[in-house]
Amino acid sequence: MDADQNNPPKLPDALGSAEYRTRLTTKLNCLIAVLEVAIAKITKSMETPGSNEERLNKIRGNLENTLSICHRAKQTLDKTQQNKQTMRRDRAGQVMTARDYVELTSIEEYRKFRNMKPITQAEVEEIDFDELSRRLIDG
Repeated sequence: MDADQNNPPKLPDALGSAEYRTRLTTKLNCLIAVLEVAIAKITKSMETPGSNEERLNKIRGNLENTLSICHRAKQTLDKTQQNKQTMRRDRAGQVMTARDYVELTSIEEYRKFRNMKPITQAEVEEIDFDELSRRLIDG
């Protein structure tokens, strides 16, 4: 189970394709534009005397909910693109794992710790815990 946690998150095969993500982004942008125009037309129709405001409000609500879903899908798609770029190999040819993203605050910190050697048993045995706790408490 620990091995799974250290692997980068898997993307669906289709989202792994830059061409597919580009086409999907284009379709989402078109759908968002159509929904925004439709909402504007419904809003304008509501100002017309004798319009069925209850029906138009329901239609506008449905369009706005669909628009909200499209915006979230676009944000997810954009994040997927950003994550693909971030997960590129670093200078040493290593890939940052999901655990690295959670535990480290920046790419600089990742690089710093990547270059450090593991702590040895001898170093652990040399620790003066009283001194360490005093330093931690004193800040």
